[in-house]
Amino acid sequence: MKILHVVGRMDRGGTEALLMNLLHTVDRERYQFDFVEQTQDECDYDQEILSLGSKIYRCPHISLGSLKEYRKWWREFFAKHPEYRIVHGHSRGSAPVYLDEAKKAGRVTILHCHSNSHGKGIKGLTRYIWQLPLRKLADYNFACSFGAGVSQFGKNSEFKVIKNGIRTERFVWNPEIRARVRKEFGIENNLVVGNVSRFEEPKNHVFLVEVFAEILKKAPDARLMLVGQGSLEQQIRQKAAGLGVLDQIIFTGLRSDVNEMLQAMDVFVFPSLYEGMPLSLVEAQTSGVSCFVSAKVISSEVDLTDLMHHIPLEESPEEWAKQILAGVIPVEERRDRTGEIVESGFDIRSTYKQLCDFYEGVWKDEQ
Repeated sequence: MKILHVVGRMDRGGTEALLMNLLHTVDRERYQFDFVEQTQDECDYDQEILSLGSKIYRCPHISLGSLKEYRKWWREFFAKHPEYRIVHGHSRGSAPVYLDEAKKAGRVTILHCHSNSHGKGIKGLTRYIWQLPLRKLADYNFACSFGAGVSQFGKNSEFKVIKNGIRTERFVWNPEIRARVRKEFGIENNLVVGNVSRFEEPKNHVFLVEVFAEILKKAPDARLMLVGQGSLEQQIRQKAAGLGVLDQIIFTGLRSDVNEMLQAMDVFVFPSLYEGMPLSLVEAQTSGVSCFVSAKVISSEVDLTDLMHHIPLEESPEEWAKQILAGVIPVEERRDRTGEIVESGFDIRSTYKQLCDFYEGVWKDEQ
């Protein structure tokens, strides 16, 4: 059974991590997961995808000036590749075109929403209007959370929630890994505040730096570990320099060992402006780290353990710092939380079974 997953880029991010977790779990004798990337660049996961036996196709990037060419590419693709009976779309921005062409070609179509927002301002409004047809375009609608589904498809719409499962065994609490990573970064005796996300506007790093500056006033030995990269890195560095805390921040860049970085952290802070169902919060909880997140923005659906703490973004950086410092779990009390994550259905094997049972049902109906 060949499934075509349509993405923007297979760089390191929540949606992409979910797809890679599925790719590592899939029964390759029964399923073939292949990808269309909407870029000509090589992406972070490409070599790993190819090494696991999947194919990558590259289509042009969509723009107002290239809509005709973009549509033509998809029409020709489906004519050349009748083997893909199911098209699973993860890229909403271009979905009004590629899902429309997939339906015209007689394919089963799925739109999978991974965020609960279209963004803010004129750009956000434009995206919302452009994507309105998606409410009824695909044959089936998926969402990473109930909130994301309502945001994309409407209150009275039908959609299936697909949990963002992780490979739980990779995130089991391990004091030896913690000691090794902390030694590598020279932070053996420091309080480590962590965050794993793209350096982009929704992740709210500027506010995070402000919170960290307040933490330093109470805990001068604290360090902020930022795992990721993005277009706003320079802005974040400038903010940190202006507050006099740049030397206390560790920019790790992109890491393939996020599971080990989480072991080194004492607390995970995630003050996002909007989110879907953050996979990084599932990973952090599995690792036994206390998590402090934006109230109302981060759905309670991610409260899989008692490690989750929600703070309104309206609260001051001082209040965030106060609550974070009060909620740090002493390392000797940290413990494995894998059982709770598995029981909550966020192990990748549960997600894989849910998804493949769905594929099987659709496949039978198509025969």
